[in-house]
Amino acid sequence: MLHIASIVFVAVVAYILLVVQPFPILHDYPEWMYQGHIVHALLTDSSSALTQHFEWVPIPVPNSISQLAIGALNFIVSPVVAGKVWLGGYFLLVLVTCFAAFKAHRFGGAMQWLFTITIAFGPGFWNGYINFQVGLLLLALFIVTGLRRSMVWVFVFSILIYFSHASVFAAFICYVVLTERLDDRRPGVVVAILPSLALLLWYTSARLLSGGGQNIGLDSIPEWVQYKLYTLAKQGPFHNFIRPDGESLLATADGLYKLGFAINFIVAGLIGLWLMLIVWRHFLSRSAIEQQVGRGNMPIAKSVLGTVLVLILAWLLAGKNSFGVVNLGERFLIVGLMLLILTAECPSWLRRSWLALCGVVGLITLGSLVAVTQYAEQSYAVDRSGSSTGLESFVDDIYKSSRHKYFNHRLFIYANLGQYLDDPAQFDRPPSVDHESSMVRSVQR
Repeated sequence: MLHIASIVFVAVVAYILLVVQPFPILHDYPEWMYQGHIVHALLTDSSSALTQHFEWVPIPVPNSISQLAIGALNFIVSPVVAGKVWLGGYFLLVLVTCFAAFKAHRFGGAMQWLFTITIAFGPGFWNGYINFQVGLLLLALFIVTGLRRSMVWVFVFSILIYFSHASVFAAFICYVVLTERLDDRRPGVVVAILPSLALLLWYTSARLLSGGGQNIGLDSIPEWVQYKLYTLAKQGPFHNFIRPDGESLLATADGLYKLGFAINFIVAGLIGLWLMLIVWRHFLSRSAIEQQVGRGNMPIAKSVLGTVLVLILAWLLAGKNSFGVVNLGERFLIVGLMLLILTAECPSWLRRSWLALCGVVGLITLGSLVAVTQYAEQSYAVDRSGSSTGLESFVDDIYKSSRHKYFNHRLFIYANLGQYLDDPAQFDRPPSVDHESSMVRSVQR
């Protein structure tokens, strides 16, 4: 039953974002569509105004797989259709990953539903982090299909995941190295990741030499604790969308918002308890360790758990803006949670509690998504220029009229790009693209 519920959830979200809305309304996604169109213009060396204002970033940027894919699709379809096709491919990848995990006996219906709600359609998806989300699913496929035993597949996935997102790539490298050290003991496979590590070295060196790679820390320990607790709670199932006027969609349903707020913190507590139980079983309980060794699968479990613990440490150390990436620590946390869902045993009482909470809030999410469809062509009346306002004041401008500041997703922030995507001929002087992780940049004049 829960297998079917997962498929239905994917189908409904896909229908709303690809058919009902004029173009996919996810936080960053319209920008990636726009950048894909820029990539196409640069590849064709056309006389478009785009080529007068943008140029390639001459280094291998990790966060670029979607821009490349959408740019390639622009050769055969319009920018909007290209964006929809790529997002449609993401939905198919979700289903393929779930099928592969089921076939490999990694999880049944309950864990598939949790994977769908928490990972495939978690905060990263609604934020429009499409590169990161694709990287997550590629890593999941790599793990559940056992492709780590082939040098060819290790090489292929290392390149694909590198160009998806650096945080997922870090988890991939950690997993491969620990698995080789604790399980297969075949150092030859590690050789397959050397080309992707060379790309990382090239990218990192270029960023550092150009003055990038800043790490903006938090002001105080209380602020650090608050921020980390919030990023953990964001992995819960509750999502509240912001209308184009900057107000919460649930402004008139304060009780529903508070319920969702509480559920997310309860889920965060369950996840923390689950991890503590896993650590206890593997490192502190001698009888449990002997039992695992007797079954011959302790090395694999340790390699996964070791990767998760490294990711948690990275989450704790990362600030709000690390190496030019916003919420980098949260990305590490999501990857770690995915690894637990795919590989770790979840106690039945904890799984049932988690399922019940996700089931209720999943329906709220679908209802909210339907409700915001009517605003799809609108955008925020706030300044989005990185040169005129800092991130904090930018967010304050958005939330200044909202009662509900947390667990929000600003779906319409780049909706104004729709006019360009629908009719590229309107490009006169294009708006700047100032994301440092982008593979294209504005020409300095």
